[in-house]
Parts: sequence; structure tokens; C-alpha cells
Amino acid sequence: MKVACVLVTHLRAKVEMRRQPRLKDQPVLIIDRLRGRSLVADHFPAATGAAAGMTLEEALSRHPDVIVLEADEAGYRREFHRMLTSLQGVSDRVEGGMLRQAQQGTAYVGLDGLEALYGDEARLVTTLLNAVPQELAPRAGVGEAKFPAYVAARASQPFGATRVPPDPAGFLAPQPVHLLPLPAALRAELRRFGLHTLGDVAEMKVNGLTDRFGPAGQRAWELARGIDHTALVPMKYEESVVEHAALPFQSASLELLLTATDTLLRQAYAQPRMQGRYAGGVELECVLYRAQPWRKDFRFKQAAGEWARASCILRGQLEHDHPQAPVEEVTLSLTNLTEDSGMQLSLLAELRGDRDRRLAQAERQIQARTGGRPALHRVVEVAPWHPAPEMRAMQVPLDASGPGTMRPLCLPTPAEVREGPEGEPAAVLMGERWHRVAVIENRWCFDLWWMPQPMTRTYYRVGREDGREVTLFRDQHQERWFRQAQ
Repeated sequence: MKVACVLVTHLRAKVEMRRQPRLKDQPVLIIDRLRGRSLVADHFPAATGAAAGMTLEEALSRHPDVIVLEADEAGYRREFHRMLTSLQGVSDRVEGGMLRQAQQGTAYVGLDGLEALYGDEARLVTTLLNAVPQELAPRAGVGEAKFPAYVAARASQPFGATRVPPDPAGFLAPQPVHLLPLPAALRAELRRFGLHTLGDVAEMKVNGLTDRFGPAGQRAWELARGIDHTALVPMKYEESVVEHAALPFQSASLELLLTATDTLLRQAYAQPRMQGRYAGGVELECVLYRAQPWRKDFRFKQAAGEWARASCILRGQLEHDHPQAPVEEVTLSLTNLTEDSGMQLSLLAELRGDRDRRLAQAERQIQARTGGRPALHRVVEVAPWHPAPEMRAMQVPLDASGPGTMRPLCLPTPAEVREGPEGEPAAVLMGERWHRVAVIENRWCFDLWWMPQPMTRTYYRVGREDGREVTLFRDQHQERWFRQAQ
């Protein structure tokens, strides 16, 4: 049996670094409190000296200024499941290695019979590595059994792969005994007997290990010699369609979240594999600003075959149960995909859908002539009450299958302004020419200090010497002037 081990080390830390990039170079501990004690589940590379299983008190004694994060085990399992699902797109024999908590992020993939499909072993392994999100920095090992392949993966560099040589015992010999997928007490006992490497274990007589440790001793001896008869147990294939979007700005606006889910639903239902198919549910995950991720599993009473029906269900439920912190990213998954029909939409909805389809067709024709750039958009109000114009509405591509994303409108642009004696605008540079401010027609300001990205602005509606009007504002946080688009 030829098997590949696809390994993501420090899975928890990499998931948290993707959620909060600003912590990438900081010493961070991820703490698990579910067992009645505060233990280190993982740590960022900057927290040198920390180790999984260490108590929080011991870790803090080594890093008193460390940042402590609560472990989101459900989120880590969900990310690992996504990784396994992606690997299932390459091979139909994928197993998630969960023998020990430390092995979360370890997948085993059966390779027999696939080399002819992908060309050779090297291309097949490269395809496996490319199936995993690159920010997780996967590595791979290939062998004739699961345990040697796992050790080979640990010996590989990120995005690299190692092939177990014909002599697996010699390859495994220098590796430490703590890699054995056996109870921690047994591994500690082996070390007390002076057996610190797999080579030490392999040199022992199997009868002696069996007499002292029972069947576990024989298994340790076999694994140390590269003998692993453990079968590959493929997980059940669960098809889903996943779409992801990073919001242009952090916001607690429910309408912005609804706009994002509508955009992702359009994109998901526009995928070719959703043609003629129905979704029995939607999983929604939101990355929040300085809060634990928010997740919700929506199950439909009747499968939905169009994005509009799924949107109607989601909107009704999100209005009563939605994130209570600013949202940074949204991931939407269509689940329970079937060929069964769902409830038919009303005639009005069918007419509206036909209109949308005709507009989308016209959009694709325009894109074919303009190099693929989105040409038609919808404008959706997400926070019409907001004092900053660029936060009030979003521009959404009409064609969900195209390359466009949500964009805010009325974005301000940096401006060169000469100030008067009281800090008011006296002249503004337009193109290559300075224009004197003839009159300040209006002035207003606001201070949104509590927002994730605080805004403190002073606006001026001014009349230039040539009679034209322009809106300028000074951003107190950036200490510079901007011209506000209308």
C-alpha cells in the first residue's frame, strides 16, 4: 500500500495567524481550558520555549509578555475538515489522522492507481500539496505504510516532500520515540529504559519489549522498523460548495453581512456543478474583530435550487441571530447537495430571475469585448446612516460568476491642501494647479473612536475661486487631507 502523509504543523497557530495577521510576529499562546486545567494547545513561532501540553503558569514564567488566546477547537476541526475535503478532490481515499491531539493537521492519502492519472508520483504529490491552502504551509511524506510516511512528512520542508527510502528502519532510526503513535505513558517508560530513538527500540529483542509492555511493546518495535499494518480508513465524501469573501472594511452592519451572503450565494449557485442541483443547507462562518469566530448551520426544510430562495431563508434567520461584533471575513458553504427538487418560486420570482439572467448574459457579452472586467453592478445600501460616505453603500458585480468583488462607493482620495491660520483649507491642488478656496460653505465633524478603525474627521464644503465646489476633510488619525467623492 503506497500512502502519502500530508502534514500541517501548528495548525491552530496558522489558523489564528490567518484570522489576526497583526499577531504573526508576536509571542502568542493558544490555551485549552476544556480539561479543567489551562494547558498550551499551540503557540506562535515567536513564543520560543513554549510547548504543547505545558501549563499556562509555566509558559508565562518563560514569556511574561506573551499574548494569550483561547483555543477555538471547533474552528480548528472545521479548518482541518476543509483540508481533508480538498484532498478528496485528488484522491477518493483520504483519512484524517487523529490518533493523538498533537496529530491534528495530519492526513493520509492512498496513492495506489493514481500515478497514471496525474503522470507520476512527483506530480501527484505536488497536486496534493496545492490542494491545501498555502497559508497552512503543508508538507508531505510518501511511503509504503502510514507511520513511515508521517515521519517523512515531518522531515520535509514546508511545501516540500520526502520519499521513505527502501530501508525504512535506517531512515527512522535517528527519530525520537515521542513520534510513536502510542500512549504517552508508554513513550515515557521507553525513555526511562534508555530508549530515546526509534533506532534504540528497533535494536531491542521483540520478546523483551513484549514481556515488559505487552502488545504495545511489539507494536513499538514494529513501528520503529517501519512495519505498520494499520489500514487506511477513508472518510466519507461530503460534497459542498464553498465561497469566501474578505469585507472591504470591518463593520457590525447587518445589511453589509446580508449583502456579503447574497454575493457569496450568487457565486456558489453560479458554479457549474450547481446547475440543476439543490442545497439542503448553508454553513456560515464569520471572522470577527477581536472576538471568537461566529458560526451558524442553517438547514432548509426544503432544498433550495436558486440563490434567491436560499437568501430569503438566511435573511429571515440572520435578522434574529447574527454576529455581535464587527465582521472581517465571511465563508459560506452550500451543504447536503442533492438532485432533488425544492419548492418552486412564485411567478414573480421567476420573472425577476429571468430578468437577472438576461442582465447577467448582457454583462458577459460586454466583458467579452472589454477584456473580462465587470461592467454592470448593483448598488446596495449597507449603512445609509453612517457619517462617512464610503461606508454607506457597496458596489456588487451583477454577474456572480465573474471575477469582481464587493467594493465601497465614494472612496476618498488623498489631497494636497494649504491650511489657513486656524487649520481651515485655504487652497487645494487640483491636477497640477493650486486653486484658492473662495468660501467655506459648510463645516462639520465626527469622532467614531469606538470603531475597529477609529474615524475622526473634520469636513469642509468649499467653493473654489473658479466657482466649483469640492468636499475636503482632514483625518486626525492619519494627519492628512482627503477629497471626498460624492
